[in-house]
Amino acid sequence: MTHIDVIAEIGSNHGGDLDQAKRYIEASAKAGADVVKFQTLTREGLIARFVKGADGTVTENPKFAAFGNAGLPGDWHAPLMACAADNGVEFMSTPFSLDAVELMESLGVKRYKIASGDLTFTPLLEALGATGKRLILSSGASYLDEVTTAVTTLTRSGCPHLTVLHCAASYPPAWEDLNLSAITTLQKTLGLPVGLSDHSPGAMAPIAAAALGAVVIEKHVTFDRTTPGPDHPFAMEMDELAAMIADLRNLEIALGDGDKKPAASEINRRRNLRRGRYDATTGKPDDHGTDWLRPQHAPDDRAEF
Repeated sequence: MTHIDVIAEIGSNHGGDLDQAKRYIEASAKAGADVVKFQTLTREGLIARFVKGADGTVTENPKFAAFGNAGLPGDWHAPLMACAADNGVEFMSTPFSLDAVELMESLGVKRYKIASGDLTFTPLLEALGATGKRLILSSGASYLDEVTTAVTTLTRSGCPHLTVLHCAASYPPAWEDLNLSAITTLQKTLGLPVGLSDHSPGAMAPIAAAALGAVVIEKHVTFDRTTPGPDHPFAMEMDELAAMIADLRNLEIALGDGDKKPAASEINRRRNLRRGRYDATTGKPDDHGTDWLRPQHAPDDRAEF
């Protein structure tokens, strides 16, 4: 039975409040998540402050102002890692710069998540591969050849274990944009573990992805979808997260081992389910009745019928 890692993406939903970030960790752990994830970035390091319009006029980038307090201060990482450890979940953060990698290496994080937008950011891929840590690569808005190139870069740089996440990089995506069958394509093409980073409503896509063999499911989480902010509207509330994780754990069991054979509970039902020859006066099967119930090639340990 394959365990499906569930990543609760807290991202920027802490709203610049360290205590709130800790509350998100505690709630995600209570819901059953395996990992809590943040984003190690700064507004200045990610977004241009000024942009040039079509007429050549330079104006302040509205995205710069809107970004606000979505970053994760460097001195938050250690207390958040400690909070995660206290709650029995793994701390993870997505580095958006080489400085972020250096910071998290100094803190001893176990693995990294690479954002879809950085799938072609070769210096970052090489730096992360060189850490020798387990990596998760998101592949939203990419072509297959771009994914294979990124995988090659990471493995050649030293990555020992890589998982690739299929992703529809829309927030939220339309159902027709999910293309969950690409999970199978990635599995066959890359020969690597594959998962899903999902921004669609509810748990349908993650459950379907798990049935297709996804081994990692990532979902944004929030305490309240009506909270102002870029990630709250499409995030999963905590009771929904707990319900999805419960369904995934049941699905792990239900998927079984793939060996086509009767379940233990079916063994005693085989005689009642199948046709046979019976004595009309006694109702008992004749001496050859069991031959109808068991394939001729069955091993001796099935001969009890």
